[in-house]
This record gives sequence, structure tokens and C-alpha cells, in this order.
Amino acid sequence: QCDGAANKNIGDAFLLTWKVNTSTDPQQITSCADHNYAADKALFSFVKTMIEMIKHEDFLCNFSPRALAELYERMPGYKCRIGCGLHFGWAIEGAIGSSKKIDASYISPHVNMSESLEGATKDYGVPILMSEPFYNLLSSEAAAGCRKVDAIKKREGDIVTTNLYTYDVDLSIDFAHDEEGKKKETKKKKEKARKKRPMIGPAPAQRKTQFSLVDDHGAENQRKTFLQRGNNNENISDGLGQLPRIKISNNFPDVWNSDEDILQVTAHFTDEMRAIFSDGMDAYIAGDY
Repeated sequence: QCDGAANKNIGDAFLLTWKVNTSTDPQQITSCADHNYAADKALFSFVKTMIEMIKHEDFLCNFSPRALAELYERMPGYKCRIGCGLHFGWAIEGAIGSSKKIDASYISPHVNMSESLEGATKDYGVPILMSEPFYNLLSSEAAAGCRKVDAIKKREGDIVTTNLYTYDVDLSIDFAHDEEGKKKETKKKKEKARKKRPMIGPAPAQRKTQFSLVDDHGAENQRKTFLQRGNNNENISDGLGQLPRIKISNNFPDVWNSDEDILQVTAHFTDEMRAIFSDGMDAYIAGDY
């Protein structure tokens, strides 16, 4: 939904990529239109992923009661969380490996940089860590929610100083409680509407089931049934419970100021707070203790 592609897993991490127009010199990208808001989409997808993980904690931890008890005994207050590192740069794309095992992947110092940023989220205590080249690609709406957390030196031929940023989100919000409240409210409205519905004439015939385990009408009807199931709006299950359906808006960059989930997780962070933190960070980097 955000134009990204999952490439491979590296240990307990995943490498995801967003491609920009290769005909454009990366050094000359000056607006979000040059890359179709690729940076905004990447950042937004990670923030929404974290929010959905909170909303569907019960699905992620759908273990047996015994396994859950052992898990919480070993790790009290356990929550399923991820850290995300975002960086912008070039990479070599192609088949990598030997005649026995080949992977289509990417090789570049910039890939290593993104992996380092992901690992550093634990050290900085933030869920998202972005490099300065990535931050510079963000729209003003997305950048408004970011905060500089450090300036580091890295070697690219010469030693270069680059800033690190995070996107402030409060992941302690109880979305599950809010979702339960919305479901109850929706149920009340449906019940109220049903009671108001006029009952004139005979009761409607009972609806026949849409699917059958045995189809006597041949392969064509089987195909139609399959298509109907694919278009069904009800949640699908794989045996682990109801799989959550996640649909997000693609209205960039306005989505940063209109998405209800984004507004909720960023409500506790103000421009005044970021300005005070920025002044302190600039003084720290300048050695003005």
C-alpha cells in the first residue's frame, strides 16, 4: 500500500526497500515530487505497522494459556515491539550467492547503514531512527514530527558528520480499549436501527449459505465461489484467529495531519517541546555544557 517491497530477513531483522526514480541524480532531488513521496511512505508504513501491532496484540500473542503464562513469567509486561532504521542511498541490486543458493538482494554501505540504525534504536530508546539523507527527503508535514537526537561521524572516504533523527510517537496508548469502545458503539447503533426497522408483511426467507463443501455445478461455479470469497469483506482466518485487515490512506502528505492513529500517537509531543530539546541538543553538540 506504500509502494515498498520486502526483500529478505537478516537474522531477526527484515530488509525493505523503496525505489526512487533512477534517472534522477540523488544529489539533485529537491522535492517530494521527484520521488513520489517515497520517504514519507516508508516512514508512514513503519509508524502504522507499530500502531497495528498494538491494536492486534492479542493476535500476535495468540498462544496457548500455558505458553502465555510461561512467557509473562519469564518476561513480565511483555509487549511485541520493533525498531526501524531508515536511510537513503545507492545499492547494487542483483543475484548474489553461489550455484547452490542464490538470493536477489542489495549490497551497499548504505544497506549496512540502515542495519546499524535499526540496531541503534535500542541505544537511543526510540522506535525509529533516521539518517540525515533520509530526513532531507521528507515532506515538511512529516518533518514537523521529527526530532534530532544526535550527530555522528562516519567514514565515506573522508570523515563526515551526519545527524540522526527520530519521529516522535507514543506507543503506550491503549488502542485496544479504544477499539473495543468503537465496536460497542457500532453494535448499539445497529441494534437501534434494527428495532426501528418496520416489520410489514411476511418475514423474509432465510438467506441460503453462500458457500458449499460440495459443488455439483462444475468448475465454473467453483471459480465463481472462489472469487466471491476473495471479495468478501469479512475477516479471513488461517486457523490462528481472525486476520486483521489493514487499510491505510495514500493521501500524501496530508495524511500526517488527517490520519486518526497518527494524530493520537503524536498528540503528546508539541513544537515547544521539540524546540527546547533542539536547543539542548545544539548546545551539547557544540560542547556548551
